[in-house]
Amino acid sequence: MSTSISGSGPAYIFLLMEAMIDAGVHMGFSRDTATTLVHQTLLGSTLYAIETGEHPAILRNSVTSPAGTTASAIYELENGRFRTVIKDAIWACYRRSLEMGGHNSNIGPGRVATAQHLQQQQPFTTPLPTTASAAATAKSTPNADGHHPVEAPCGEMNDGNGK
Repeated sequence: MSTSISGSGPAYIFLLMEAMIDAGVHMGFSRDTATTLVHQTLLGSTLYAIETGEHPAILRNSVTSPAGTTASAIYELENGRFRTVIKDAIWACYRRSLEMGGHNSNIGPGRVATAQHLQQQQPFTTPLPTTASAAATAKSTPNADGHHPVEAPCGEMNDGNGK
């Protein structure tokens, strides 16, 4: 049972990291900058959660301003059934571990993946544009205020080439 959380858990986190990094690149950050931001965000969040011992909901609420940017992002995650998708993935992992051990795996919520589904040849995700294509798009497409550079948080300017 623990395999479904701790054994396969790193893959879930790496997928989250991948998505966050790809979104950063798509927004105009260099891949290196996006990767560093994501690594530091996850590291800092994890260390803070361990240090405080607080429930994750309390920590999340403490960093989410009402009607702010984080609240907007959390709304999208909740509206997209983020919790349900994570829960279903963990149950799918557990069912597969039971199946591999020769046990009844017809338990829990979510969709049931068969061994045939798991051996598909196409990738599970479609990659976002590369840094170069994201930079080209950022340079050729003006922002809402008519400017071409991609503005990064804290006033850091990124020309799409990591500078």
